[in-house]
Amino acid sequence: MSDMRKGNVTHIDFEHIHGIIIDKNGQDIHFQLDNVSDQININSKVIFEIELGERGLIAVNVKLEMEEIKV
Repeated sequence: MSDMRKGNVTHIDFEHIHGIIIDKNGQDIHFQLDNVSDQININSKVIFEIELGERGLIAVNVKLEMEEIKV
């Protein structure tokens, strides 16, 4: 398992079942909506892993980033 990366969802195309995340390095990473375990929207903060697909890097195991609540 690779390190988890963080980013923001910038595009979701429900017709073609994919989206785009911009990671903390400003890199566009594509993902398939079937690789998402939570309900996400545009501007959702997410964590994900990177794999090398046929067309380059893709995000897999995409999940909402849970912010720590300080008590």
